[in-house]
Amino acid sequence: MALPITGYTVSTVPATQDGARTIMDIESSANESSPLSRLLWPAHLRPETTPATADAQAQDDEEVSRTVAFLSDPNNRYFWITEDATNKAVAYAWWQYAKGRTEAEWAETYANRYRPEGMNKALMDATSGARFLKRAKILGEKDVFILKELYVRPEFQRRGLGGILVEKGLREADELGLPAYTEATEKGFGLYLKHGFKEVDRVTVDLEPWGGSKGEVSSYALLLRDIQPKRPDTH
Repeated sequence: MALPITGYTVSTVPATQDGARTIMDIESSANESSPLSRLLWPAHLRPETTPATADAQAQDDEEVSRTVAFLSDPNNRYFWITEDATNKAVAYAWWQYAKGRTEAEWAETYANRYRPEGMNKALMDATSGARFLKRAKILGEKDVFILKELYVRPEFQRRGLGGILVEKGLREADELGLPAYTEATEKGFGLYLKHGFKEVDRVTVDLEPWGGSKGEVSSYALLLRDIQPKRPDTH
């Protein structure tokens, strides 16, 4: 795919352990300074990793296997951007063709939500859990193309890479005749507005009672982009 900036290539993330570990590393680096991530994974709940323990290794292996399964799912689209000079993956996005669900199906999914050991599950419920419940009401039984994750390594941010991955997914959404949905922090909020998303709801949580510093909040906009006309083929 020809990119609007030079020196980078976008391609599909391979459904391999190396592919899984690479995108997990990109996500980790992008979240390194996030107050919410720090509080979701407090040190006293995390498995001891220095020195490495069997429990820590087992949890890591489980996460890799789970990610490989997602990469292999035909309803998921994983794209990453590599730097041509180093062949290093520096950003990725996970889009998903999500079928509509009944109220009972949404409730079942919520009841079986992923909450691994080592996570502050109460804070998870107050943040992403609350967003899930709002998402269920917004999307209901309609099919939608969801941008579930988009991460860029810190040293490669503000170069337009995130916008490339958003645009790639939106082209497929338009081709499929689907609305698009995502959830964004303040840091990425403007990017999605530029691409036609509109805020339809928001979940804001004061992090101070959860151990955060005074004034730290987790605020996510819930964003929807209406169905757009199919674009002309430019290839």
